[in-house]
Amino acid sequence: MTNLEIFLCGFGGSLATEIITIAHFYEASTIKLPERYSHFFYYVIRLIIALIGGWLAVVYEIDKAIVAINIGATAPLILQSISKKPII
Repeated sequence: MTNLEIFLCGFGGSLATEIITIAHFYEASTIKLPERYSHFFYYVIRLIIALIGGWLAVVYEIDKAIVAINIGATAPLILQSISKKPII
């Protein structure tokens, strides 16, 4: 796989998690989306997270599409674990 293909799989995996989240709101008996979806800045942040998901898949030198998708889907968790301060 090329780096672009790996990136796109990671990017798509990250976006897929948001699509699944939105789908759950539409499956409810009354559709009420959270307020975050009405803010433009949320979409900017979500796009940046998806871009980082694609970038992480490339940096980890993933060579299989399904693994790159998983890295993209877990990008928010990976970023959270990296950003936590160590416990002393």
